[in-house]
Amino acid sequence: MCIVFKSVFVRRVFGLAFFFFFLIFFNNGSLFAQTYVTNNGIIMERISDEDVKEVERLNEEAEIEDELERERLAELNAANAEDIEEADAIDDLFGEESEGDVDAPVTTPTTEIVKVDAKNKPVEFSGDLNAELGGYLWFYPWESTKPLATFSNILKFIGRPRTDFYVYGSFLTQFPAMDFGVYELYFDYTLFGTADISAGKRDISWSLSRMLVTNIIDEKCSVISAEDAANKPKRKTTDSKFTLSATVPILSYGSIKGLAQYESNAIETEMPDYVSLCGKLEGNIGKFSVSVLGKRWAKADTKGFDPCVGMEVISTLLGQNSNMFVQCLAHISPASCRISRTKWTAGIYKYFENPIMLGLSFEYQGIWGSKEISVDGTIGQFKGIQHLFAAEIGWSRFLLSKKWTFGCKWFHDTGNKYGTVFPVIVIEEILPHLDFKTSAPVYYGSQEKYGLIFELVLKLKY
Repeated sequence: MCIVFKSVFVRRVFGLAFFFFFLIFFNNGSLFAQTYVTNNGIIMERISDEDVKEVERLNEEAEIEDELERERLAELNAANAEDIEEADAIDDLFGEESEGDVDAPVTTPTTEIVKVDAKNKPVEFSGDLNAELGGYLWFYPWESTKPLATFSNILKFIGRPRTDFYVYGSFLTQFPAMDFGVYELYFDYTLFGTADISAGKRDISWSLSRMLVTNIIDEKCSVISAEDAANKPKRKTTDSKFTLSATVPILSYGSIKGLAQYESNAIETEMPDYVSLCGKLEGNIGKFSVSVLGKRWAKADTKGFDPCVGMEVISTLLGQNSNMFVQCLAHISPASCRISRTKWTAGIYKYFENPIMLGLSFEYQGIWGSKEISVDGTIGQFKGIQHLFAAEIGWSRFLLSKKWTFGCKWFHDTGNKYGTVFPVIVIEEILPHLDFKTSAPVYYGSQEKYGLIFELVLKLKY
């Protein structure tokens, strides 16, 4: 009896001691738990209450940091958000390829891929595939008739290990051009949340025009061949060059941009002779964006351009989905301090979403030069004055449950004495991702030519 009592007493004592041990354990805040820190991608196990509170505090700070980063990116892209939407709208009407990285006014350089949250998507892949099958049926000259078969695919990736740093790359494959290789590969680093530094192989454009040549980074003497007047030329891996660029904001009023570009696709013995320099100072005044820009061409450049200075003015006075621009450039000879070449361009664009989907665009360019300039055997600039005109209109509506687009382009070159009229009809999604396109290009003047084009266009964004 005594032995049994002692045994029961011992068990109760140990039970009470165990209970008080856990009571003291809980009161001292030593409760073990499991939690997941999803924002940082880290799994933490068996942590105390104080650690849980610390983790919660860190998570809140990370969320605040992410929100500030999103707001910063939104502010940086606000100035050109409308321009991007407008370009997409009219480019969709005419089924044109997007250009390289277009540097819009008063913003950091833009790319084709939206910046992603590194904590959730450190690497992101995407791509564009475009294939065409059809034929050119030329009534004059008949010998130009030929089948049409093209393939183009660009595979893109963006890696962002940090919110202020990303690496962008793209790989291009084309047929029948047989172009295969790296199209772009560069990094972008944001300093102090505002200034951007970028370096690498890049196709970048400071362009205002949709149809004519206004990109001071890649001045092409306004050479527009008959084929280019009807369709934009396809991108090539050689379009991108090694580029070092920087963008520094000036408070909230504008920015300063600088760019150095290596103009050769090979290693040259005199590398400094192949480097061109560009600069731009831009700012906002109400609904106007004003820029002062300039370029010094590489010494090895074969066009023989003198250093250039100029001014650009862009306005959205016509409201949403519209812009107007004026650009004036002057090439000044260092030896004589005289103007050797001038170019002035003006354009207007408007896109209507309601009650109909309608896009309109018109551009004019005038060029005066003291000498004739040829590129690849084609005269791009005549001595004296040369005038270029370009216009396009596109209208879309739904018929028989399909989206139909009716468009027409017009281009005229007074120097080369020729022009083009290019009507087009596109029926979208006759089969999944497959469009039907037909056009009747007419070339008049010195390059007379007319016929019909039929195409099946396969488009896929992935």
